Amino acid sequence: MVDYKKGKVRYIYNNLGSLYLDKSKLNNNERPIIYIGGQMEHRCHRLEQYGKTFDPGHNMFTGSWFYDYPNNLADKSIVNSTNFAENLEACLKAANLSDVDFITHSFGGNIAAMASKNNRIHKIYAIHPPIIGTPLASPSYLTNFKEAFTTKEKLVMQLLKIVIDESYGFEKDNFNGIDLKKVDLNKLVVIGSAIDPKQQKGLILELYNIIKKVNGLENDSVVIFDEQKFNELGINYVVEDGFYSHFNSGTKEAFENALTLSRKR
Repeated sequence: MVDYKKGKVRYIYNNLGSLYLDKSKLNNNERPIIYIGGQMEHRCHRLEQYGKTFDPGHNMFTGSWFYDYPNNLADKSIVNSTNFAENLEACLKAANLSDVDFITHSFGGNIAAMASKNNRIHKIYAIHPPIIGTPLASPSYLTNFKEAFTTKEKLVMQLLKIVIDESYGFEKDNFNGIDLKKVDLNKLVVIGSAIDPKQQKGLILELYNIIKKVNGLENDSVVIFDEQKFNELGINYVVEDGFYSHFNSGTKEAFENALTLSRKR
């Protein structure tokens, strides 16, 4: 494991997250890059509790600056993208950072997007974010469609009931997506791809099929990545080379591919 906090200064405004900076790598000739990981990363690795992570993203980018947020607060309803974004903005101010780029994965993209109107933020590269939601975040909602599901899909739905705690604010964000009126869409680039169901099997395929049956939209097996829908909403997006499911979209290869494509725009 990597102790990503070592050698970094922590900026904290309240208990809804911390910004970690390696001041030795601040360079007036380069724009600061801050990484925000996904909700599952934070749930599984308990970053705020243990300060360590297996996730490769924390060592992936020059700068090594990260925003981490908790998911184990007593009041689960306040654990949401709006509150995290407000805290992030306060941390940026405390660190006196401006003209910042964000590289994010999954739910981290929602947090950065909700802070995007802040004039300290230059650009957000959001890789596979639940920017317009996913029905998987609400097992209670999925029960309305259970008659359309196969036996395997019904088993997956039961698994979701165990994994998903709908009392968390971030699960409501994951389900509904975020209010795009609160987002500076000129600063946001969504990067991702829908999977090719013909090339998938097992859990990834079952999850894809559940989402497709519920709302008819293309997806990466967890969040929606539907080009037609993005066009309708005015979302800037980049389609990845190849087909990345949500589960393998956080690898170093996927990140490097996504950033190379986005920066060619």
